[in-house]
Amino acid sequence: MLIMKKIIFGLLFLCFTGFAFAQSADVVTEIMDAKEVTFGQVCYLSAVHQGLVDSDASFEDAIQALYDKKQLPGIVNEFAVVPMANLAFIYAQMWNIKGGLMYKITKGSPRYAFKQLKVDGILPSNADPAQIVTGVQALNLYTSCSLLYGKETLEIEDEPKPAPEAEVSELAADEVEEVGETE
Repeated sequence: MLIMKKIIFGLLFLCFTGFAFAQSADVVTEIMDAKEVTFGQVCYLSAVHQGLVDSDASFEDAIQALYDKKQLPGIVNEFAVVPMANLAFIYAQMWNIKGGLMYKITKGSPRYAFKQLKVDGILPSNADPAQIVTGVQALNLYTSCSLLYGKETLEIEDEPKPAPEAEVSELAADEVEEVGETE
């Protein structure tokens, strides 16, 4: 049941994230339908999320914005397909993931960004860094990273939290006074 709640909240979060960051519905739909996501599409998601470009910017503008901010190791072709390690690198830069020792030493290289997402449970343990990413996978990973690393995370609770003890004792004291006053 908890997994189902996470999936539902994740999908809702993805929808609200799309509206909150004014991303074009056409671009998100294009990414969802993509059998192989491109650098242009992923860089667009990252640049719009960070507010580096407007939602009506081109993929080239998004790539340039990320390159200027040193979130890409070089200028990439907007039509080139994205391997999983490069997607991990772009997402790690987007959320400024701290990472482990080798991640810090290599300044977040794609290899160690990929390993960090595996350690953090974003990627499955059998994920392949050379695997070409589909649009749905890219959006699912985007949502997972948002939930784990983003400041605007959703809290999922199974049970309501009990009232703090101070409030409970104050209520009990009020009830005792009222009972004492009526007698």
